[in-house]
Amino acid sequence: MLVTVNFIITCLYYVIALFFLIAIIRVFVKSKNPQDAILYCLIMIPFVLRILRLK
Repeated sequence: MLVTVNFIITCLYYVIALFFLIAIIRVFVKSKNPQDAILYCLIMIPFVLRILRLK
């Protein structure tokens, strides 16, 4: 039972991280200011690392 709950919570965690990553990528693509683009790239790093299970 606990293994199933743990698996569901883990899947939801990655879905939420993916959701925020997609939202940040959409804003990144629409941005015209280079400073904003760099900022969005820096914000994306933790989400990419979490999805790749490196952090």
